[in-house]
Amino acid sequence: MLPTRRWAALAGVACFLAVYAVVLDEPTPLFAACGLAAWLVVAQVDAVGTMRSVDRDLSASVSVEPTSVYVDDRAAVTLTASLSEAVDAPVEVELVAPPSVNAPERARRTVAFDPGETAGSVTCSIEFPVAGRIAFDEVEVDIEDRAGFFTETLTLDAAARCLVESPAPDGIHVGRGGELVGASFGDHSSDQTGPGLVPHETRQYLPGDTLSQIDWKTTARMDHPYIREFESESDYLLSLVVDCGSNMNRGPTGRTMLSYAREVALGLIDAADSHGDPVSAQFVGDAGTTWEFGPSSSSNAYQTIRRRLLSIEPTRRSRRPVGTSRPVAPEDARKRSRLLDGDDSAFASTLRPYLSDGESYVSRVSDRPIFDAVKSACSRSDRQDHLVLITDDSARVETYEAVVVASKRSSQTSVFLTPTTFFDDAAGGAGDTAGVIAFEEFRKRLERLPNVTAYEVAPKSAMNLAADRATTAE
Repeated sequence: MLPTRRWAALAGVACFLAVYAVVLDEPTPLFAACGLAAWLVVAQVDAVGTMRSVDRDLSASVSVEPTSVYVDDRAAVTLTASLSEAVDAPVEVELVAPPSVNAPERARRTVAFDPGETAGSVTCSIEFPVAGRIAFDEVEVDIEDRAGFFTETLTLDAAARCLVESPAPDGIHVGRGGELVGASFGDHSSDQTGPGLVPHETRQYLPGDTLSQIDWKTTARMDHPYIREFESESDYLLSLVVDCGSNMNRGPTGRTMLSYAREVALGLIDAADSHGDPVSAQFVGDAGTTWEFGPSSSSNAYQTIRRRLLSIEPTRRSRRPVGTSRPVAPEDARKRSRLLDGDDSAFASTLRPYLSDGESYVSRVSDRPIFDAVKSACSRSDRQDHLVLITDDSARVETYEAVVVASKRSSQTSVFLTPTTFFDDAAGGAGDTAGVIAFEEFRKRLERLPNVTAYEVAPKSAMNLAADRATTAE
């Protein structure tokens, strides 16, 4: 409880009168000072009673409608407050807006009780510029006593939540060679998950945890309640590698390559969650891995990755154009070099050194972010695993060699490619025939690798248009 300026002014007057009485040796100013001091004490006792009454009788709730919106959308947030008994003092209940939202000024999100009022509500429009799960956890109550000598601020808990998602693309196509496969790519047979539970990690006890989870040995050692989390013992590990480089920023707002890639990744995480499979995730930017998690199948692992997927943005730095050239792989170079055996022409003599040197090819690919992330994901796996790479087809050399590594080290590899031709501004999102053919050749080339399945991820309308063009051309 804090005094106001009015209290300070009267207290100052009382002190002045007391000093004045001593200096003049007159009792009258002293009586006045004592009267003011008594008045202030009575006001303080009355203020304490009023504030205790408000703290006891006030209830407040916050609701959000709708509870799920997209980034930059608005939602109506309603604050309702009530007193079981009226108080003869002004009370203000303010909605505390989290820093990640754009809220109106304080007056438009505050319920003000005049003396004698017992209920009130206010609705304000709040904008959500950031993706994630936004929580309205508390409201602030400002109380002033009847005389205006004291104020107090209380905090009440609220439990309103709003899920803010990045704009999702409409009509997503996931298929192979134009044939829609739906969401079956996230399923696997149930016998791939082993029985039992294995310890995962210990952490401090939180409200809502059950007593059966408490690790009593750690609790005794740390002198604070600790619980032990467990994860399902499974031979099926989902290793997710998502490209979020600047190349994934092609396309209109809300329907970029990364938007479609995000939808696929969220579907895979949901499938892993339903099976209880452990997951690991790497988000790869232009300069390397920007975020890494797992492997884990603890209770919050899936939600952690979902939150990061919803907030992920493509990097802005220009990517080195590895895929614009077409270097020959060492194996293909050796085959072509053998064709030149016995050829003493000037052409063969000039070409032979280029086909015998594979170092430039290896160095150009091995230091690339996607290649490095896939190699790292494969090296962590010590059980049956499913490696999933989500990227585009702009850096085909790097992507192909990364998938070659995955095909040799992972039990199963799935590649989800967003065709650049469908997100090219010059093509208007419809794709050109040559680009579609080149993409399909690249996808089939990936599928020829052992244990590899390659999918195209694109707007359904663009795929339908490409199919109609192909039919017309035939």
